[in-house]
Amino acid sequence: MEWVALMVWIVIALLAMPVALGALSGAPGLALQAVAAIGGLVFVALFIILDGPLWTGWMAVGLAVLGIVAGLWGAERLLSDDRSVSADLQGIEELEAGILGVQLPLFGVALLCSLCLGVNLVTLA
Repeated sequence: MEWVALMVWIVIALLAMPVALGALSGAPGLALQAVAAIGGLVFVALFIILDGPLWTGWMAVGLAVLGIVAGLWGAERLLSDDRSVSADLQGIEELEAGILGVQLPLFGVALLCSLCLGVNLVTLA
């Protein structure tokens, strides 16, 4: 299960980089989700490297929750009617919203995979 979790976190981290540029358009949640994505990847890698300490799995669970909350906060900011819209950033914001639509369900998958690590449902011998 730890290898599945690692692959999911790698995909999330790769998707997080373009979305993190949303902080430039006034959505700090989009930058925070990138920190959660990279942190989750680091803790799952530490789980594998350190031979399965449970605290690393639970830290990855916490960062998955943070990524979901930050991503929803950023999506709310992108979809808000109360903010000023910049014609220069419209294409970038549309791309960020599309990628975020893919990334948020993956954070849910990472949450479940990391939870399996935290409760010691792993394949490490």
